[in-house]
Amino acid sequence: MKKLLILTLLITAIIGSSCKKKTDDSSNAPTVSALAVVGTTWSSSGNGDLKVSQVSGTDVVVTCTYGSNVLAVSGNMTTAGFADYFYSSGDKSKPYTLVNFDDAVGTQYKFNIGSSQVVRTVLSKSTTDDFYVPALGMYIKTIDVKEDVPAGLTVDGKVTPTKTIYWSLNHKFGVVYAKVIRTDGTVLEFPLTSTNAGHK
Repeated sequence: MKKLLILTLLITAIIGSSCKKKTDDSSNAPTVSALAVVGTTWSSSGNGDLKVSQVSGTDVVVTCTYGSNVLAVSGNMTTAGFADYFYSSGDKSKPYTLVNFDDAVGTQYKFNIGSSQVVRTVLSKSTTDDFYVPALGMYIKTIDVKEDVPAGLTVDGKVTPTKTIYWSLNHKFGVVYAKVIRTDGTVLEFPLTSTNAGHK
C-alpha cells in the first residue's frame, strides 16, 4: 500500500530547469529539454525520490525509489503541461492530464477505470510569485490541482489507499508540493526538498 501511495504521489513530480533569479520570471518559456533533464532529482523528506532516467522527445522515464523499492514510470511533458500513465498502467495511448498550464480555474480532467472515475480539478492559479520553495531559494507562481480518487479504486490489482491529493505545480519546476489525504484520514505532506534541476 505504501508503495502504491508513494508512486501515485511521485509519478508526475518531475522537476524543471533552475533559475538564478529569486522570483519566477515567466518571460522566457523553457524548452522541453530544459524541463526534463536526465539526472534531475526530486525528493520528499525521506518518503521517496525521483530521478529522470531517460528523455525521448516529450516522453520521460522517471525512476521512483522508496526504501528498497525501485520502479521506472513513464510520463509525458511539454511546455504546455504534464500527463502521466499511472492509472492506465503504462499504456501510452491513454495519458491522463495532470495539468495544462493555460487552463482556467475550474477545469477538470477525468479518467475512467472500469466503473470508477478519477477527477483532477484546477483549484487556483497565482498571478504573483507568492509560493516559496526552500529547495529553489525563490518564490514562484503555482497552479493548484485537486485529485479525487474514488473509494476502492484498484490499480494494477491493488486498492489505492489515497483519497485526495492536492498538487502545487509550476511551469518551470514541475511539482513543488503535494498533500496526500489517505482513506484512513492520515495526511502526508511532500514538499520539494532538494533538486539538481538545470544541471546536466
